[in-house]
Amino acid sequence: MIIDKALYSIDENKFSLKKDQSVAIIMRTKDRPILLARAINSVISQTYNNWHLYLINDGGETDPIDQIVKINQSDLVDKLTLIHNSTSLGLEAASNCGFKIANEEYLVVHDDDDSWHPDFLKETVNFLSTSECAVAVLTNCTVIHEEIHNDIVKRISSSDWWYWKDTIDISMLLKGRVTPPISLLIRMSVAKQIGGRNENLPVLGDWDYNLRLFRVGEIKTLNKKLAYYHHRINLNNTTYGNSVIADESAHENYQIKYLDILIRSSLIDYQTKCGKLNVLLNELEIKDNELKNQINNLYNKLNDIQENVNYLRRKSFPLKKLAAKIRVKIRKWKNK
Repeated sequence: MIIDKALYSIDENKFSLKKDQSVAIIMRTKDRPILLARAINSVISQTYNNWHLYLINDGGETDPIDQIVKINQSDLVDKLTLIHNSTSLGLEAASNCGFKIANEEYLVVHDDDDSWHPDFLKETVNFLSTSECAVAVLTNCTVIHEEIHNDIVKRISSSDWWYWKDTIDISMLLKGRVTPPISLLIRMSVAKQIGGRNENLPVLGDWDYNLRLFRVGEIKTLNKKLAYYHHRINLNNTTYGNSVIADESAHENYQIKYLDILIRSSLIDYQTKCGKLNVLLNELEIKDNELKNQINNLYNKLNDIQENVNYLRRKSFPLKKLAAKIRVKIRKWKNK
């Protein structure tokens, strides 16, 4: 696995970016027409209309996609760029197919299995237009748990986004998943500056991208649930599964490799600061041991409390029998 900016850099000077608060929506798909139809409906249902959809079919069948586009033709006039890749390039390379030609003022990646609240674009564009210091804005989202049976999507349940915090900092980003792409609107000028998606990462591309984005400036948050992150477990249908679930082992494997590369790079660049890193690691180990001791102490105290409760129950048993006899006698006395 190679992490090399030269491999995914794009010269922003070649582009004349719009300044009209327009939004480039990058949508990647491959043989998932059921979900794609919902995703496109999510876009055309936006209350904010200044957007352009870059739809990339990454090596999948063309007819189902052309049919969906035809059905929504009236809503997509002059608002769609459709790219059919003859062979699959991979998730991140497919994103770059749209990104390389997009020149709108803002950018968002809308996966073909996710969806938006109708006010997502209106709220996020308004936020960035009034927050010049932000390179991007992240909204809160709702996680939708669903299943697909007989080509019908069935919603099972929903939950809050587990990792939401009102402030995005480097500690969160280094831990991994901060946000699904469906929740993040980015300034295109910044996106062109940091370059395209890393095509060498089959998974965890969002993590790499968010770290590069964070280097340029501040990612602000908007605590409104304006995006819907859909999760499915399709053990017999990997096409419609989530990569984060279906490729869980790949995520874990690449997470280790990616972190190793980040640490190795930082050690090469800042060799003299290894001593500070060692001190920090020792402090973390001390804190970890202290926390473990506190947990053990609490566990022991809970055991002591449980033993005391059991003892009191045993001691109170004769009293309970006596109280029961008294209640019986009282009832008999009242019935006389």
